[in-house]
Amino acid sequence: MKLADYKNQIYSCLRCGFCFDHIEGEGQKICPSYVSYGFESYGARGKMALARALIDGVIEYDEDIAKRVFACTECGACTEECFKYLPLGDIYAAMKQDLAERDLLPAGRQGLVAPLEGEGNPYGQPADKRMAWAPGTERIGRTADVVLYAGCTPSYVRRNIARSAYNILDAAGVDFALLEEEVCCGHPHVSMGRPDLARAEMEHNIAAIEQAKASTVVFACPGCLETFREEAPKILGRLLPFEALHLSEYLEKSSAFHALRLQKQTRIATYHDPCTLGRGLGIFDPPRRMIEAVPSSRLVEMSRTRERSFCCGNGGFVRFDDEAMSIENELSRFAEAERTEAEVLLSACPACQIGLLDAKRREKSEIEVLDILEWIAAAL
Repeated sequence: MKLADYKNQIYSCLRCGFCFDHIEGEGQKICPSYVSYGFESYGARGKMALARALIDGVIEYDEDIAKRVFACTECGACTEECFKYLPLGDIYAAMKQDLAERDLLPAGRQGLVAPLEGEGNPYGQPADKRMAWAPGTERIGRTADVVLYAGCTPSYVRRNIARSAYNILDAAGVDFALLEEEVCCGHPHVSMGRPDLARAEMEHNIAAIEQAKASTVVFACPGCLETFREEAPKILGRLLPFEALHLSEYLEKSSAFHALRLQKQTRIATYHDPCTLGRGLGIFDPPRRMIEAVPSSRLVEMSRTRERSFCCGNGGFVRFDDEAMSIENELSRFAEAERTEAEVLLSACPACQIGLLDAKRREKSEIEVLDILEWIAAAL
C-alpha cells in the first residue's frame, strides 16, 4: 500500500505524544531513535507529521527524511502506546517503499541488496554453506511433518542457536527436516521497503516446504517467523499451507518435550522480550515457560517487560546505518538486566543476542548471554 492509502489514519493522529514520551520503568523513553537523537522527527509523532506534510505536498522525500524513517528498530513500542490505535508500523513501511522507489535507501541498507541477490543472505556468505552448522546431513532435504527453518542469522552468525534448536527437537524425538534449498525469508527486503523483491524469496521457501510435505514450520528467529506468519500472506495474497510457530510455542504444546528429563541449572536468569516476538507476535509466555522448565533455575524480571519491554536497539537492520544508536540502546537494556543481579541474560532472538553480547563485551560484564534454546539445550 502507498502512503496516500493511510491518509485518514495519518490525519487522525492527535499529537498526544504517548508514542514516544510515555515514561516507563526507570524513567527511560520508549522509542530507541528518539532516545538517541532527541529530535521529534525521529519519533512517531514527528514521523506522522512528516507523513502528513508529504501527503499534502508541503515537502518531498529526500535524504533527511530517509534518515529519520530508516532510523527505526521496528520495535512497535509507539504502536503499543498509540492512543488512537493507528497502524504506525504500516505507515512507516509505506514511507520506506516510497523512499526505495526513489533510490533513497541509506547506504547500509543499499549494501544489503547485492549479497541477498547473490548468495540468498544479507551477510554475503556462501549459499552452499548455509547448513554447515547442522550436526549431520541426514535431515537435509527429506520429507517430514515438521520443518526447522534455520534463518540467515542462526545459519551464519549465531550458529549455536540453530544447533540448539536441532538438538532439542532431536532429543524430543520429533520427525523434522531441514530445507536443502533454504534462502532468506525476505525480512531484509521488506524492512528496506522492497516487498517486491521479498516475493521471490517467499515463493521459493514455501515451495521447498511444500515439497518436504510439512504441516508445521518452526522458527528460532522472530524476524523470520513474522515474515512468514504476517508478511507473506499479505504480499502473496494467500494463506500459508502450513502452520508457522516459534520453537517455544511448538515445544510448549509438545508432550515429548515435557517428557524430557532436563538437568538442574541452579542459576538465576532474566529474560529480555524481543520486540518482534513479544509486541509484534504476542508471544510472551511460551519463552518464559521454557526458561522455567529447567529444574532449580529461577526467573527474575527486568523493570520493563512484556508489552512494555525496551528494545535492544538492533531491530530493522538499523545497525547498518545507525550503529551509535544501536550501541546506546543495547547498553541501556543491558544495564537494566544487570540491575536484576541475574547470572544469565536470556533472549529469544539472534539479533537481540548479537546486540546484548556486544554490550557485555563493552561493559566487561560477567553475566552470561544466551538464547533460550541454548539454555534448554545445555540442560539436555
